[in-house]
Amino acid sequence: MLRLGVDIGGTFTDAVILDEENREVLLSKVPSTPQDYSEGVFESISHLVRDMAQIENFIHGTTVGTNAIIQGIFDNAGLLTTQGFKDILEIGRGNRVDMYDPFYRMPEPLIPRDRRLEIEERMGADGTEIKPINFASVEEKIRELVDSRIKTVAICFINAYANSEHEEKVRSLLNSRYPQILVSASTEITREYNEYERTSTVVLNTLLLSIMRDYLGKVEKEIAARKFPGMLMLIQSNGGLMTSTYAKKVPVHTINSGLVGGILAVQTLGEILEIPNLIGADMGGTSFDVELVINGKYETTPILRIRTPRSGPDGYPILIPAVDIHAIGTGGGSIAWADSTGALHVGPMSASADPGPACYGKGGDKPTVTDANLVLGRLIPDRFLGGDMKVYPELSRKALKTLADQFSMDILEVAEGILRIAVPNMAAAIRTMTIERGIDPREFTMVSFGGAGPLHANLIAKELDIPTTIVSTMPGNFSAWGMLMADFRRDYVQTFVRSMMSLGMSDLEDQFSKLESDAFRVLSEEGVPRNQTILVRELDVRYIGQGHALTLSLPDHALSEVDKMQIERKFDDLHLKRYMHNAPSQSKEVVALRLASIGRMKKGTLSKIKSGGSEPPRDALLPEREVYLDGSYMKSKIYERSKLLANNVLRGPAVVEERVSTTLLLEGYKARVDSFGHLIISAE
Repeated sequence: MLRLGVDIGGTFTDAVILDEENREVLLSKVPSTPQDYSEGVFESISHLVRDMAQIENFIHGTTVGTNAIIQGIFDNAGLLTTQGFKDILEIGRGNRVDMYDPFYRMPEPLIPRDRRLEIEERMGADGTEIKPINFASVEEKIRELVDSRIKTVAICFINAYANSEHEEKVRSLLNSRYPQILVSASTEITREYNEYERTSTVVLNTLLLSIMRDYLGKVEKEIAARKFPGMLMLIQSNGGLMTSTYAKKVPVHTINSGLVGGILAVQTLGEILEIPNLIGADMGGTSFDVELVINGKYETTPILRIRTPRSGPDGYPILIPAVDIHAIGTGGGSIAWADSTGALHVGPMSASADPGPACYGKGGDKPTVTDANLVLGRLIPDRFLGGDMKVYPELSRKALKTLADQFSMDILEVAEGILRIAVPNMAAAIRTMTIERGIDPREFTMVSFGGAGPLHANLIAKELDIPTTIVSTMPGNFSAWGMLMADFRRDYVQTFVRSMMSLGMSDLEDQFSKLESDAFRVLSEEGVPRNQTILVRELDVRYIGQGHALTLSLPDHALSEVDKMQIERKFDDLHLKRYMHNAPSQSKEVVALRLASIGRMKKGTLSKIKSGGSEPPRDALLPEREVYLDGSYMKSKIYERSKLLANNVLRGPAVVEERVSTTLLLEGYKARVDSFGHLIISAE
């Protein structure tokens, strides 16, 4: 049986098939199809297999939901909330991310005020009913929304995290009276306080309901026609798997779905090569994304923020655990442009898949990073996508000339100038995730992937003095391969505010037991045996009076009073490490319980390649060519990567060609081929 992973990117759609019996990995890459993303998905699959009856698992990472939010393409939606709270989306936190920015603006609410209606009801923070639901008011408000032709409704009541009864009743009423309207209640997604973030989360989920239902329904119908025997699974924002059935109910979990496959691949590669600390540097056609693996684990954040043209710098908060990813708009398709003062910029606008860079010949006339690399000789025109995709260097030169004329410069100077802006931008993104957090990137190994990543990896590593860079055996399909390494996962969070002094460990055990019962039930419904399930407990703790908490991992045994002292000590130690100060004598309190339920899935392995000597075999050498580097042409060796053997050593300047990517090796650097075929780049 075969395992299939498909990742939709902004420019290309990648597919990977893992044939465990024959220990083979099959790869394909095709242009994404924004008009209907499913077309690109099935085209990428068709390049690898016709009969899906032999596919055991189909794991999908998609940007459909993310793109819909960024582009603002939604159905009309309404919000039902507690009386007095209709303006929470506009009030937000009432702060400014950048207090010195004169052009700062608050995020624009995704549901206009006239479709945000108040319901007479109220729960207390302890879960007791303060004001019962006025059902006459509910029916009146619902009719008002129906008359305004809404298609989806979000429900978010104050303190519903403590008692969801009112949300459930209103949801049931909507479902029974208006079954054609899609409904999302906040407590289906999160049971945390933070009213603004909880409202934002359910609103975003509601806006994606029909979009993801239609997209996934189309994919499910097509794979059924192709006789796929299994269940379609999607990558979640937290790095775990979920069924498409669950994804259609809670589509907000698909945000950043495609990006997450990359960090899973980086983590797996670290395990295979026994390297605990890694920087994932993913450069595709649209963006450059940075992730960290520290001590073998990827970093997560309790609140995911998605930034769009409507959100401003704040972004829209989503109250779900998610992989911590920092993305900037620098990819192969990023457009170079001059502002009104004559300064050159690269991105964040992208040529995307259609029309794409000028060299694609699809009508794009703006110069991009890919066009610059093509003109500089770092990409070989007749070997783009293994020769399957024709590109036109003359169109790149034409696009670059327009920009060069603005600066009265040579085309080559402008092309190199584009890269001298793009590379520091990418280096700055890595600094944001490392140096700004007190982490030295020189103590990490960088893993470069994405179709455009290896072409810039050596340049980025040189900029940051990163000693070692790894280019995987399948950089252009690395994220899709990483999806095959994912496990089923559900994250549960329950607000539970108690002082540590008065907290009984038996009470804590009771609360965790309730979450664990839900976790076992859900995984059982999705076909994960109990003996393949792992539960991970965590606790949010803070000093009393603080506005933020730190998350601590808990032991997997029944908690006792001895554990309470260890929890307090662990919190003090973590606070000192994170903020360089602590207050052990200060009273502490628990804020929330967290539980991750993980259903282990079968994983694939990497095959080793044939060994050779330090000199690459002759059939790996392609004709030398002139490559423009550091202001002049340099004669550079060109290698066919598929012909390289383990232990081969390549020296720069050189270009390593493969079907879906290109690696640039600078003068003064070398690349060693390891036993799996990875390129290990370091200074001579």
